[in-house]
Amino acid sequence: MNTERHVGAGKSAAPLTRADVERLQKNTRHPAKLDLHLQNLQHIDLSYMDLQGANLQGADLRAANLRGTNLSGAHLQGANLSEADLDGADLSRARLGENEANRVKLHHTKLSYATLTGLDLRGFDLTELDLRNADLNGTDLRGAILREADLQGADLSTALLNGPELRGAILHRLQRGVLG
Repeated sequence: MNTERHVGAGKSAAPLTRADVERLQKNTRHPAKLDLHLQNLQHIDLSYMDLQGANLQGADLRAANLRGTNLSGAHLQGANLSEADLDGADLSRARLGENEANRVKLHHTKLSYATLTGLDLRGFDLTELDLRNADLNGTDLRGAILREADLQGADLSTALLNGPELRGAILHRLQRGVLG
């Protein structure tokens, strides 16, 4: 009986393991070629892995440990990041949008140059995040805590900004039309 699962080609029923992802990664020449779109990655520990440029569109990453993971340039549109731990992860130049992200942990996450359009970040604690040059158009930041966040060059022109906490935030060189 063949018990080996075929992974990396569409939605997986059983959650993949770190060993599965490492095997797939080994078969690709560059992390950007890693295709994990629509995969079931619930509760997976991918901490401190190099997943730069990986395709994680529509992946189920609920409660995943992505602490310290290099996700720079990754495609995460439509991925479910609810309860995921992204503390210290590098998501610079990553593309996010239409994501589920309830209770996601983002402490010390790098999001510079990331595309974060249309996200619901109401009430999120985004303290000290690196959001330099990030595209936050259409993102709901009402009631978000952006204390000491670096927003230099960020595009917030169509973001919803009623009542965010901006104490100590770095706001130099924001895109035009921001904050009134």
